[in-house]
Amino acid sequence: MGNRHLTMLALATLVMTLTAATNVAAGNGVVPPAETTGKTPAQTRAPADAVTERYDIQALEGRLRKTKAIGFFTKLALKNQIDDLKDRFRRFHAREEVTPLEQLRDHFNLLFMKVITLLQDGDPALGQEIAKGREILWGKLADPGEFARL
Repeated sequence: MGNRHLTMLALATLVMTLTAATNVAAGNGVVPPAETTGKTPAQTRAPADAVTERYDIQALEGRLRKTKAIGFFTKLALKNQIDDLKDRFRRFHAREEVTPLEQLRDHFNLLFMKVITLLQDGDPALGQEIAKGREILWGKLADPGEFARL
């Protein structure tokens, strides 16, 4: 049991390191700017509304609540961690939080990887669906207007 938790922690640390390296090497880890690809921004990425429409956060949240891959007390702990993160973003957007956005991104990534790791054995389909929306979720948290609608 202890080894599994160490493995999950090592995996989360590895992902964070790789994410940070990708952010530095590839300009925040996203699609290269239009100048380097020769394409206009509209050709480089899908319209945000089309991608967001296909990613139903409420449905995934319901599936996460119902999954048997995560135990009750772990779900409760995750809910508390998610609520704490959302509260930090609320304070950040209200200019009450002095934590830089990059550090909030690190907290988001760790929590996100924790959820994916917990789902990988018991409900991999749900884990993959949630993983597809990593940037959508981040965008909703980081944007004050989108955050207000959560």
